[in-house]
Amino acid sequence: MMQSQLQRMCAGPMSLRPIMATSQFLVPTQQMSFGVDEKSLMRRIKTVNNIRKITKAMKMVATSKMKADLTRLLNGKNFGINAVDNIFTSDMYMKDRAPATPSDAQELIVTLTSDKGMCGGTNSGIIRKVKAYVAETGRAKKSIFSIGDKGTVGMQRPLPDLLKVAISEISTPYNYPTVMAISEHVIRAGDSSDKITLFYNEYVSAISANIR
Repeated sequence: MMQSQLQRMCAGPMSLRPIMATSQFLVPTQQMSFGVDEKSLMRRIKTVNNIRKITKAMKMVATSKMKADLTRLLNGKNFGINAVDNIFTSDMYMKDRAPATPSDAQELIVTLTSDKGMCGGTNSGIIRKVKAYVAETGRAKKSIFSIGDKGTVGMQRPLPDLLKVAISEISTPYNYPTVMAISEHVIRAGDSSDKITLFYNEYVSAISANIR
């Protein structure tokens, strides 16, 4: 009697051991493999090479376009520069008849931006400059004439009450008839204004520009 009871007491834990041992194989274990087969590696190398070719072609196209733009910029840089200021300073007849700007002048702000493209600070810098200018001088008696879709979109939220006229989808590069047509629209929009202020980028180098 004592032996059979002792055997039953010892048989309990001993009988669980094979059950616990077999239950470990039922739990799924994740096996991590850091190796890559040759086929996947060659496919990845081919993809990277294709991206390199596309990037190289895009760089060549961008370089060609920028060279053409720089040529046009250098050819027309000094054409008419400071012409209006020189007229009112050198011509005494025009200087005496120049209208005086009142202290509370009605002002038309003209922003020159692009329609599309990832231009970095080219467009956002002008938008920041206009917002700072309006915050410094006040919003009263001001209106905005936006040239380019980027400037229009950027000023719709911070300055919706000042944005009156917007022009977009202008063919590039700009030529003389296009500039004359835009100027006519600006003059008509600023007919009731005492002053027109233009914000634009002045080229310095391929990676920098001054906002005027």
